[in-house]
Formats: sequence, C-alpha cells, structure tokens
Amino acid sequence: MNFVVTATSALFLLPEPVTCFRCASYNQKQTFHLSQDASLVILDWITSGRKSLGEEWVFSRYYSVNEVWVEGKKIAKDVMLLDDDEIDVKQLPRRILSDRLAPYSCYATVILYGPLIQPAIRDLATQYESISVFKTAVPAELIWSLSPISSGAKNGAVVRVAGKETESVKHWLGNALKRLELVVGIDVYRKAFT
Repeated sequence: MNFVVTATSALFLLPEPVTCFRCASYNQKQTFHLSQDASLVILDWITSGRKSLGEEWVFSRYYSVNEVWVEGKKIAKDVMLLDDDEIDVKQLPRRILSDRLAPYSCYATVILYGPLIQPAIRDLATQYESISVFKTAVPAELIWSLSPISSGAKNGAVVRVAGKETESVKHWLGNALKRLELVVGIDVYRKAFT
C-alpha cells in the first residue's frame, strides 16, 4: 500500500493486530510519502496466533515493511521478519519460532512523526527517561523502548513494545499515546485502544 499525506494533513493507521493462523505466510509493504508539515502515526503489530486453538507462533512467515518518506527523502524503514525456516548456522542449535520469541506473545511497532504528534512524543520521552534497567529473574509482563526516527528527522520517534498478552500491549498503547486522543477525537481513539 502507498499513502500520500499532504501539507498540514495527518494519517493515523491504527489497525487491530495481525493474528496469523497455523502455517500462514503473511507479507505487507506500506510506504508513506509525507509533506514536511504532515503528521503520521503507524501502528504495526502482531500476535503469536490463535492461542485458544493451540496455535502459538506456528505460522510459517510474517514479513512487514514500513517506509516513511518526507519530501522525497527516506527518514525511516522498519522491517520485521519472523520466519520459521531453519537457518544453516552449524554452531547454533535449531530453535523454533516460539522459543525465539518467548515469553512474549505480542509485538508492536509505532512510528510517530510530525507537528501534531509532538506532545505524544514528548510524553513518551519523559516516561522513557525515568526507566531503570536491571536484571530480573523473571521477564517483565511488558517491555518497551523509544528511539528517534532518524538522526536527520527531529520530529519523529519509533516505539517498540513486547508483551506477554495482547490486551496488556493494547492497554499500554492506549495509555502511552493518550495525547493523540486530542488530535483524532475520543471516538476514534477509543475504538483503536479499548
């Protein structure tokens, strides 16, 4: 899919997470072309599968690419590839997808860019600065990170989230991105995150 976001416009792509069934192969490429003063929020997330049917991390392949261009210059490219094919590395034992991704069952990436999104980025940066990282015996229920979108683009950030349960990731996103409610409206926001 290709998107064009014109001057002073905004695009909020807030879909439900992709949930692949057993042996599924999923591919998507999304390209976003923005004017300098356009705004963008992309939520790209995946669950481990249909857990209630015993299908946890049993799909064959998940491939997702998101590219963001501003005024013809690529400022971000995010690629996620989850593939259950065996990798020919003699020194390492074979690990199935569920072993590599455990204990988390939901992974999300949020790309934020533009003037309308700055209050949300500032809130996330403040929260992120207060995190203390230390070794624990048991993995946290949810982990997240925040990175600038690129060294040349000061108006953007990338948030990555992993959680043991999809609902906890959805709840965290709803709280973390609360400032966006003022931009998209309460009805749209609640539909995406409740």
